[in-house]
Amino acid sequence: METGSSERSANGAERLTPLMDFLNLLVDTAEERCDLDSKISLEELSAENSLYAELGSGFTETAYYGKRTVKTIPVLFLCRNGKQERCVSQLESICNCLQRMEAYPQCETVAWMDTVIAKEPSKIGRDEDGVYHYSCILNNKIYY
Repeated sequence: METGSSERSANGAERLTPLMDFLNLLVDTAEERCDLDSKISLEELSAENSLYAELGSGFTETAYYGKRTVKTIPVLFLCRNGKQERCVSQLESICNCLQRMEAYPQCETVAWMDTVIAKEPSKIGRDEDGVYHYSCILNNKIYY
């Protein structure tokens, strides 16, 4: 298996790894259901008003004899905006929406079981030009 965000299937076609498949699903769900000013980038936090998400260090909660596992995967969200209130409201929208979902969408390689807020939105910095930086962390329980 190759390192990175994809692997090759038996026929040589590239497909997403379970973690990247899940991250894409999480971001798509947040963009669709939350009150956001922009799309969530997986590449970088841009200089303009922007949102960014990345996977953190997860851990295995349960391992089954068939080698399937239940894992907790933290996802860090960052927001950069000239208005402090907008940073808080966008991250709060993501946290509340994803934690309160009654049924989670599924993808091909991963079952999304639950999401809880590990770190509420909080200020992590401010640029010299007055642009605010905020973050939050969501712990996501997945099965694959």
